[in-house]
Amino acid sequence: MKFKRLGENKLKIIVESNEVPIYGSFDDFIGDSSDARDSFMDILDKACNQVGFDTKDYKVKIDAAIMSNGNFVFTVTKLLKLKSPRIAVTPRKIPKAHKETEKINSGLIIYKFETFDDFNHFCSYLKQIKIYNIRTFAKETLLYSYNGYYYLVAHSVNENYKDISRVYSSITEFSKYFSSKDMFVSVLEERGRLVMKNNAIATCMRKLV
Repeated sequence: MKFKRLGENKLKIIVESNEVPIYGSFDDFIGDSSDARDSFMDILDKACNQVGFDTKDYKVKIDAAIMSNGNFVFTVTKLLKLKSPRIAVTPRKIPKAHKETEKINSGLIIYKFETFDDFNHFCSYLKQIKIYNIRTFAKETLLYSYNGYYYLVAHSVNENYKDISRVYSSITEFSKYFSSKDMFVSVLEERGRLVMKNNAIATCMRKLV
């Protein structure tokens, strides 16, 4: 489990898949039961001890995303300070990637960017932190525009890419995990507009000054 402060009121928590059973099933993270809240309180206590991120007496919002390598990323944001000493957890459910009925493609991952600038900033950040050989991250990465948003589609993700964890960690700063379904790719191909083809990330990074 790793903690990274993103500011005074925001924290990123990376939980490896083999750490989830410590707190119960992953569904417990996003449930409303008291056990689920207690489990996440334990995580927040660790965050306070390790990086000084104190959520006591604060209402917090928790956004969750799943990486294709099975790890989970939680972004915790402190909101209003409460009058009573308690924490109100508002988890946001993420797509599940283990049900066969959902027809998940384990080698496919799709991220949703609010704007094209967000995608540019992501590529700029990869360049800033010296991510090299991004072409080997996936066999193909394409950027589509659809319904006012931008979707990055990565086909045949290379789980052995040496910087894969850094790429996953970085992309959640600028976008949200959206899907791993082939069906949505078909929707993008039919109704969306292809903005960048072949190796969209590498192309964007190359164009940046």
